[in-house]
Amino acid sequence: MNKPKVLIADDEKSTLDVLVRILKDDFSVYPAKTGGGALKKASEINPDLIILDVVMPDINGFDVLARLKADVLTAHIPVIFITALDNPADEQRGLSLGAADYIFKPFNNEVVKERVKKHIGMSLLLRAKEELGTIEPVTGFLNRKGFDQQLFVEWARSVREQKPVSLMLVAIADFDNSLDKATLMQSAAEILRRNLKRATDVVALYNQGIFAVILPNTPKSGAETLASAIKSKTHTSEIHFNIGVSTAEPKKGDEISLLVLQADRNLKDE
Repeated sequence: MNKPKVLIADDEKSTLDVLVRILKDDFSVYPAKTGGGALKKASEINPDLIILDVVMPDINGFDVLARLKADVLTAHIPVIFITALDNPADEQRGLSLGAADYIFKPFNNEVVKERVKKHIGMSLLLRAKEELGTIEPVTGFLNRKGFDQQLFVEWARSVREQKPVSLMLVAIADFDNSLDKATLMQSAAEILRRNLKRATDVVALYNQGIFAVILPNTPKSGAETLASAIKSKTHTSEIHFNIGVSTAEPKKGDEISLLVLQADRNLKDE
């Protein structure tokens, strides 16, 4: 089982070394010495928790926290402030920005470990409850709510990384005439599972008999090649797909709905 990931940002080497040492047995620990470095690593590794010093040389902890909470990709990550400033006003400011907790220097090693475990446990439990509400039980894929949430996340990632995102709408042909729709959807879901090899690809049940496949960092040519491959694999089965593909290289302010509308138009033209 993979250890939970903890990102620690502190410009004092001695503090950073101590925190790494006391947490490394229970967690995968990622150190950062600047606020900018913390922001970069947070977007790269998606940690389960961040320990953040308030006073740092480039970007202070309050501004780092504000940027984390403003970004859809990192807003969910609990942040514990660590500081030598025993100032109620600073503590209130951090909590109002969304900090989960405060640890004051000098700190007790065991208290740090217990607080980290507590907040990671709470975060993972909340995430598990949220995921339960976004799973479609027949196929095991995301439901429409989960699709909407994940598409929003991948769209934001594409804007940030300036990379394309593609969408396939995969409709089961003659679905409405099927007498056993649940079995048909399960069989179709298995075909998609066998053909989607990347861990980053996301499948959801978009509508009855229609699946949505989000393909991060995938140009139009790659999505169309995959769509053709999936359709070719169904030639020997009783299931046949119609597939509509759309691709965007979104910029800030672009409408996410256009990606879905174009895939739907292309599906109807099949």
